[in-house]
Amino acid sequence: MDCWKVKKLQAQNFRNLRKDVFEFSPGINCIFGQNGNGKTNLLEAVHLLTNKKSFRKNTSYSQMINIEGESPEMIIQSVFESGDEQVPYSLRMTDALEERYLKNTFEKTKTPSTSVFINPFDSYSFHTSSTFRRHWFDSHLSLIDKEFKQVLSRFHKAMRFRNSVLGMGGKNTSIQLRAIDEQVAEYSCLITQKRVQFLKELNEHITPTFKAIFSEEHRLELDLDSMFVQWDQQKIFDFYRHQEAIDVKAHITQIGIHRDDFIFSFDGLNAFEFCSLGQQKMAFLSLIFAYIELFRYKFTSYPIVLIDDVSGELDSQRWKNLIQYLETKSFQVLITTANENFGKELEKIPNSKKFLIEHGSLI
Repeated sequence: MDCWKVKKLQAQNFRNLRKDVFEFSPGINCIFGQNGNGKTNLLEAVHLLTNKKSFRKNTSYSQMINIEGESPEMIIQSVFESGDEQVPYSLRMTDALEERYLKNTFEKTKTPSTSVFINPFDSYSFHTSSTFRRHWFDSHLSLIDKEFKQVLSRFHKAMRFRNSVLGMGGKNTSIQLRAIDEQVAEYSCLITQKRVQFLKELNEHITPTFKAIFSEEHRLELDLDSMFVQWDQQKIFDFYRHQEAIDVKAHITQIGIHRDDFIFSFDGLNAFEFCSLGQQKMAFLSLIFAYIELFRYKFTSYPIVLIDDVSGELDSQRWKNLIQYLETKSFQVLITTANENFGKELEKIPNSKKFLIEHGSLI
């Protein structure tokens, strides 16, 4: 996989962004501006291009298009580069269709690169919500394992069907459940194995990454909290057979991998329960950058890293450490801030490129 980085980008009718052409550095790009001026929208445009979706939850086309725009369509044009090679890549969206073009040829599946978005508020959600943790791990594993993504989609479809059968009831409920449970057991077994392997690979990177960023010695470890670990497909199927009467009475599947959780240990203690907020934020950032290192190991290429005003989540010394860490890496970074002190530190980075956005315009 080639290391493609975004070189140029222009958005038309996308949120509040004007039709300015942004020309990015292959290294660190610092995006300044007060809150509400469009910094995050620029990151979202890159994410939409590279990941085919927004990082904002439940975002529809009607929310992304600028209602004051000149036409009822949204267009994002870009140029990606890898070494001396450059390729154009564009997205055109209306309320009814979505078209993507790579090298001016219609492209349905491929994108030049992938991006990872770092949200300053995700640390709190990650440490307080098992649903958020499960979604975070599953979505990031899906980026590096297409089989996992496909099987996870099939599992959710089978589970929705199972729950609909439980909800309706009827004399054929047991027969239908038996057929569904064969699929559920197959998918559950494979998904659990892949989750365990994913955590094992992340664990190889997370403690060294924490030390590299924050210059502190702590042992970080991830584990899957699931009763299905080391269960084979037959044992999972037998479990659902024994669970049938309970699920029928409750009209829903009460136990399954869709309710599993992930344990994040910090020096042997549960980070969700025993760490300070500062330690939780540091641990979460280390997890993300450990994932980026794992991504590079899998594909011999880094993703584009989008960091949205993370300065508000760290004290001054820790974000200085983060900047020093970013300077040592070879991945492309787009980082935003409204923090003047953090901005001054960003301006000191050699060979970085600076942008100022006001009311959606590049100043």
